[in-house]
Amino acid sequence: MTSPYEGLSIEQWKSKTQELIENHPLHLEMIREIALKSWDILWQTTIGEGELAIPLYSLDVPAMVVGYFFEKLFAKELQKREPQLWRGGVSKEEKDLVYISDQLYSIEIKTSGQLGLKIFGNRSYGKPVENPDLAKKEKSGYYIKEKSGYYITVNFYDRIINLIRFGWIDHSDWKAQSSESGQSAGLSEEIYTYKLIPIAGEYRLNTPVTLLKGIGGKTAKIFEDEGIKTVRELENYQGVNKKLLKFKQKLEDLELS
Repeated sequence: MTSPYEGLSIEQWKSKTQELIENHPLHLEMIREIALKSWDILWQTTIGEGELAIPLYSLDVPAMVVGYFFEKLFAKELQKREPQLWRGGVSKEEKDLVYISDQLYSIEIKTSGQLGLKIFGNRSYGKPVENPDLAKKEKSGYYIKEKSGYYITVNFYDRIINLIRFGWIDHSDWKAQSSESGQSAGLSEEIYTYKLIPIAGEYRLNTPVTLLKGIGGKTAKIFEDEGIKTVRELENYQGVNKKLLKFKQKLEDLELS
């Protein structure tokens, strides 16, 4: 797949990303709405029934499993709302969200349960494809999923969604860990800045303040001493600490709602 960013300078990436999002049939408001509804439903889930029912939130479920459940619920809700347009992926080569009339608009969902705002793929994402036209099958005979295209990324920690983003990631944007034993691939800061657009919403008020840009160990201790743990608490801060007031003023740039 030819990248829509081919021939563009990094300075031009942001406007291209905005263009790609504006031309996409799934709007940011619906992404946010479905993501938050799916997340709420996920944590209402129980395992078993009757006296043996166990709430999902009481179990130590691995973040990868939580992410998988979330992706399936998102696809189910989207398909329910627009069954003529969308369905969930059912085979290995399909994206998580399949746009029925034009595969170009299909979407991959990536989640991370680490305390942070980065997203990771498995190591295969960081491996270059020497001949994309020929590299259509793995040795097992299964088709390889196209790794370039539209992505919804979701960062969560525990039971809180911290950030939802939408944009485009090219296969070449993924960089495998340098160590041969490394199992993941990541993205550069330029990709987060110019190719993934944060989706605004009040949900971001629940984000831990320690995830705000510019907060290190010393500043985090100041927040802790003032009893401020979330962005919402910072937004409501009425104290006189100059450093905290400085970060409170920066919240205006986050488009929280």
